[in-house]
Amino acid sequence: MARICTYCGLETTSKELNCEHCGKPLEITKSNASTRLFQYYINALKQYANFNGRCSRKDFWMFMLANSIIVFVGLFIGLSLLTVLIESVLSYLLVFVLIFSSFIYSTFMLIPILAMSVRRLHDQDRSGYFLLFNFIPWIGNIAVIILLALPGTPYDNRYGPYQS
Repeated sequence: MARICTYCGLETTSKELNCEHCGKPLEITKSNASTRLFQYYINALKQYANFNGRCSRKDFWMFMLANSIIVFVGLFIGLSLLTVLIESVLSYLLVFVLIFSSFIYSTFMLIPILAMSVRRLHDQDRSGYFLLFNFIPWIGNIAVIILLALPGTPYDNRYGPYQS
C-alpha cells in the first residue's frame, strides 16, 4: 500500500508517519496510474515559478507527459467540434475561442515549464543558462532535449540535496 504526502506529493512505501521530504503527515491511498500522472502536473504547478532546487528526471518527464495529454485532448475536442460545425457561423467563433484559449494556456504554462527545465538542469549540476541553447536553430533544440534527458548527479550539488 502506497503512502502519499498530501503536501508535496511524494509517494513512499516507508512506514514513517511523516514525509521524508517535507515532514508533513502521510496519507494511505490507493492511487491509479492516471491519478499519479496528474499529481506530477499538480506538484509542478504548486511550484509555479520556483527556479531554485532540483527536479528529477521522472518528475520532469511525467509533468511534460501530463501537459502534452492536456494539450492533445484539448485539440482533439476542438477539432472534433470544428468538423461538426464546418461552414457555419459558429465555426468561426469556435476557431477564435480555440486560438484564444490555446494562447492563454501556453502563456500560463510558459513559466512552470521554464522553472521545471531549470530545476532539471540543476539536478545535473548545470546552470539554467543552458536553456539559451534553444535559440540556436535545430542543433540547440536537440542539445537541450538531450540535456533534459540525462540523469542527475547522484549526490548533493550546489543546487540542493540529492533526491532519490
